[in-house]
Amino acid sequence: MPVLKTSAARFVAGLAASALFAPVLCAAAQVKVNDEAPLDLQSPPGFTYTTGGANATLSVATTGFMACANIGDGGSMLTNINMVPQHGQWRFPSAVDLRGVGYGTGTLSIGRNATGTINSTLTCHSAGAEGESREPLSDGILSSSFDSKMVEQFSNLVNWVPGQGFSWSNPDWSQVPADPCTPSSDQPARADENVSCGAVSGVQSGANGAERGPTLLTYSDLVNFYYMVRIDARWGAPTGGVQDAGSVLPPTTRQPQTQDGTEYKLVEAYSRGVVCVGSGFLGDTGQWCLLEAPPATLDSSVCNGAPRSGTLNGPFVSGGNDNNFPIQVGAFPSNPRVSFYMVFVRPIIGAPPPIDQPAVEVSILIDPIVGSVGGDRFRGDDVAFGFIPPSGNTPGFPWMHGGQ
Repeated sequence: MPVLKTSAARFVAGLAASALFAPVLCAAAQVKVNDEAPLDLQSPPGFTYTTGGANATLSVATTGFMACANIGDGGSMLTNINMVPQHGQWRFPSAVDLRGVGYGTGTLSIGRNATGTINSTLTCHSAGAEGESREPLSDGILSSSFDSKMVEQFSNLVNWVPGQGFSWSNPDWSQVPADPCTPSSDQPARADENVSCGAVSGVQSGANGAERGPTLLTYSDLVNFYYMVRIDARWGAPTGGVQDAGSVLPPTTRQPQTQDGTEYKLVEAYSRGVVCVGSGFLGDTGQWCLLEAPPATLDSSVCNGAPRSGTLNGPFVSGGNDNNFPIQVGAFPSNPRVSFYMVFVRPIIGAPPPIDQPAVEVSILIDPIVGSVGGDRFRGDDVAFGFIPPSGNTPGFPWMHGGQ
C-alpha cells in the first residue's frame, strides 16, 4: 500500500491494500477539496481507490465538473497518489499531493488537515452538472438567492454591479465589463479582490466586435473544433489608469515563488473521443495559441502569426512545462497583471454533444495558500464552458435561456 498521511487512513484503511491494482468502491455523496463548495458524486460507485506497488490512484466520478492542478515548486509534493476527476466521457488533468484526506458522513474531504491548515499544492475548482457556481465567493456569502436560476447564476458568473435598467433575465452583454479583474467607479464589482484576482471569461461576437459572453466563442469546420477564452489575472488591488488597460502576455518561463506574488494554473478539459472508436467528441492532440486581441473571425487561420503557440497532447495545464507558459503575477519587478486571449484547436473524433451540454471547459486556479488568505475571492468567474456553434438554436446550459 502506498505511503499515506495518517489523516488519509480514515478512508483507505482496510481497502484491499494487499491486492495489486484491486479496485475499491466507496459510496460517497459528495467530494470537497480545500474551500470549494462540495460537488455531488455519481452513485454508484462514488469514488474508487486502486493500489499497485508504491503507487495509487483515486478516481473521483462527479455529476458536475472538477478541474484540478498542483501549484508549487514541487520539492515537497507527495507524488505517489494520483487523483483523476471523472465526468462521463470527459478527460480532465490529474493531480497529486493529496493531504488531509478524510471520509465521513457521506463526504470525501481533501485538503485541510486536522487543524484546518492547507499544506498541499493541490487546488481544484468545481461546477455543478449545469455549470452552476454554488458559492461565487470563497467565504460562501451570496450563496443563496430568491431570484430565478438564470438571474442567480449570471450574477454568480460576473463580478459586477449592473447599472439601472440592466437585467440578467435579458442581458445586454455589450454592457458587461470585458475585464473581470479591473473594476471602476463606472463598472463596480460585487466583491472587492484586493489580494489577487484571476478569471476566465466567455467571448462572443457583438455589434462592435468581440464582447463578454456567457460561454466560450467556438467554431467548427467539421474537421477541427476551435474555442477561445479570455484570461485575466492581477496581483494586489487595481490602481487605475493605463497600467490596468491593454493586453499583457504571460511570462515565457516560470519564476520562483515569492511572498509578493502568486501563481495561477490554467486548466482545460474536454469531451473526449477515441479515433476509430468515437464515444466522445474531441481528440487528445491539437494546437493552442495566445492572442493579444480577439480575432475578427474565429476560423482555421486564427493561430497564423500568433505571438505564442504550441501543441496539445491531453488536457492543457499551464506552468512552463511542455513548452507552454506560467501565469504568475506579483509586485515589481514581476508583472502585476496579465490579460490575453487563448485559442484551442482539437480534432473532431465523434458526434458532438447536444447544444445544451458543453463540449469543453477552461478553468483558472489559484495557489491554495494565497486563496486561503483572500486571493481570488470571487470564484464564480473561474470557469467557462464552450458549446457546439449555434445552428438555428442558441447553445448553452438551459438556465442561460430561462430554463430551470
